[in-house]
Amino acid sequence: MVFNNPPPKVDNTQIIGELSRRLNDNTRRIRLIEDELENIDSRVNTIEQSVMDTTKELNKAVQNMTEDTAETSDKVANQQADIKKINAHMKLLVTRQELREMQEYIELMKSITNRLSINRDTSGMTDR
Repeated sequence: MVFNNPPPKVDNTQIIGELSRRLNDNTRRIRLIEDELENIDSRVNTIEQSVMDTTKELNKAVQNMTEDTAETSDKVANQQADIKKINAHMKLLVTRQELREMQEYIELMKSITNRLSINRDTSGMTDR
């Protein structure tokens, strides 16, 4: 009968030694896991900081581009206003064709005044 046999004698020092060995092994494993977690946490923090720095740089770049775009837009608007003023002023100027016509009229007037002056001189001579 199985139950009638006395339990085998167990050496408590062996059990305590085995438990102590297992406890030390588990403690070593836990330390390794903690070290690995610290390394992972450090890497994550480094990556987060890098992402934050990059985000700040990108935000600054976008802000600079926005400011540059606004400045360029203002310059274009000013140039368009200047072009409108120039075009309005140019409409008041004489065209080449009109200038040629004026030169022809002046030449015609000169020839007429020259003839009149010659006629006056000749008629004045005949009166004398």
